[in-house]
Amino acid sequence: MKSKPLLWQLLPANLIIVLGTLLALLWFGSTTFRNLFLDNMRSDLEGRARLIEATVTGLLQSSPQELQPYCRQLGRQSASRITVIAHDGKVLADSREDPAMMANHAGRPEFQAALAGRIGANLRFSNTMGEDMYFVAIPLTSGSGQQIGSLRIGTSARSFVQAMRAINLKILLGGLLLFILAAAASLLVSRKISRSLAEMKRGAEKLARGETDKIIDLDSLSLAAEEAALARALNSVGSHIKERLQTINLQRNELEAVFSSMAAMVLAINTEKRIIRINRSAAALFYLSPDDVQGKLLQGVIRNKDLHEIIDKVLASGNALEKEIIVFVGADKLYLQTRAVPLADEESRPIGVLVVLNDLTRLHRLKNLRRDFVANVSHELKTPVTSIRGYVETLLDGALDKPEDARRFLEIVARQTARLDAIIDDLLMLSRIEIKSEHQDISLEQVKVHEVLASAVQTCLPSAAKKNIRIETSCDQALSARLNPNLIEQAVINLLTNAITYSPDNTVVVVSASQEERAGGMDRLVISVEDHGIGIERDQIERLFERFYRTDKARSSASGGTGLGLSIVKHIAIAHKGSVKVQSEPGHGSTFSLILPQ
Repeated sequence: MKSKPLLWQLLPANLIIVLGTLLALLWFGSTTFRNLFLDNMRSDLEGRARLIEATVTGLLQSSPQELQPYCRQLGRQSASRITVIAHDGKVLADSREDPAMMANHAGRPEFQAALAGRIGANLRFSNTMGEDMYFVAIPLTSGSGQQIGSLRIGTSARSFVQAMRAINLKILLGGLLLFILAAAASLLVSRKISRSLAEMKRGAEKLARGETDKIIDLDSLSLAAEEAALARALNSVGSHIKERLQTINLQRNELEAVFSSMAAMVLAINTEKRIIRINRSAAALFYLSPDDVQGKLLQGVIRNKDLHEIIDKVLASGNALEKEIIVFVGADKLYLQTRAVPLADEESRPIGVLVVLNDLTRLHRLKNLRRDFVANVSHELKTPVTSIRGYVETLLDGALDKPEDARRFLEIVARQTARLDAIIDDLLMLSRIEIKSEHQDISLEQVKVHEVLASAVQTCLPSAAKKNIRIETSCDQALSARLNPNLIEQAVINLLTNAITYSPDNTVVVVSASQEERAGGMDRLVISVEDHGIGIERDQIERLFERFYRTDKARSSASGGTGLGLSIVKHIAIAHKGSVKVQSEPGHGSTFSLILPQ
């Protein structure tokens, strides 16, 4: 970075101090005069209000229709704006405007203060009057002490604003004069110091060019004591530069060794098993701060037996070692591919160990998911196929000659075929959604949310009717959102089907949608399906959205479920860059929510 001249380092600091003083002076003076003027205006307007308070209170209680002409007359006589406001903010009378055409004044600061039993005052620009106005409002009470409204008197603040401008201008001009004088003084002082340090600069430039023997000739120069001390310091720097270069080379080699494999989590350990360096990824893995752990013993920072054994073996043998280890961080179980290599200095003496960690947890998880998925698919497909095969063989063995048995067997074969078809359809749908989600290829459009919900509810009504379950919908007719209507309808159908399956007869299932506004972030659409069914155990919620996972296998199979419905819901939410939330309590029902950012 290009260095600034000393002049431009000293001058801005002085100018900032002067500018701060100027601003403080302007603020203090302006605030003082402003408060003085406003206090006088407030006392004057409050006095006017007190003079007519009793009359206005009487008219308000006995003859409200006479308030308007009374206010008009007083307004003309006093060159003030007089307003009578009811306790709910409605304008009852005004000296300048038709009360019927005026907006409700419940939000006016002075009225709110009067409503609280205080004297309210407010300076603001009046759109009605087209100028700055100062208002004072007092509460109006009946004879019994009950507040029945407020009386507000306003006057033009034009003279006040003009006076404040004049005062501020004078303060500003005085401050500017002070600013100019300070700038001139700072300029002179800075130039004097700059000339004194010119020789020091030339000596430093020699040092920068590598001339380390004699930077400044003290015998040929006449320098002040402070300048001579600086010159001697520069000469001392030159004599020590060669020693420093050796240290710098050693540190550079260490840094190059530590960060040669920065694609993963990296930490370097010296021969005393103290941490030399640790990168951000490794520190984040173990919830550490890189600056806080540097120089500390590894055993006191990271407690993992396998990792310490690897480092000990590398320090003892001097050979690289690679091994997969398991690390527990909080409640998480992580699989880490660990590679440790010895570090050596320029003379091949061991100085420590470089450890590179690659997180294989996701690969292990994917491997397990793939294994479980293959097993589940095989089981789910084999079950109906085995059933179909068994009944077909029975038919071929003679059951065809028995019409009643043959028909019953064929109906079972038809049901199993339909189940097989449903599984294949759900698998294909899940695959399509995943592909589109990965490529961000789903089409979104602005649609009425209640229409999507109504279509899903209509689809599920027959199955709900069989159990005498009522489906209620709660959604604003005007609510619209940007989404894929077909996918969201399918997700709601899956959630409704799930709710109907696990709810007892004669209950209610509620599907709702609402727009949630989030401070400092995007709004989001929340679609929820609430049932009063059997609920879900807490330890099962985490696995609900896995393929083929069922909390009640007997009930799900009997209802014809494929075990893929909730997994489809999850991936539809992900395709919309959203998520799925579950709230459930055993015996009290469940609520599934689609959360979609807008």
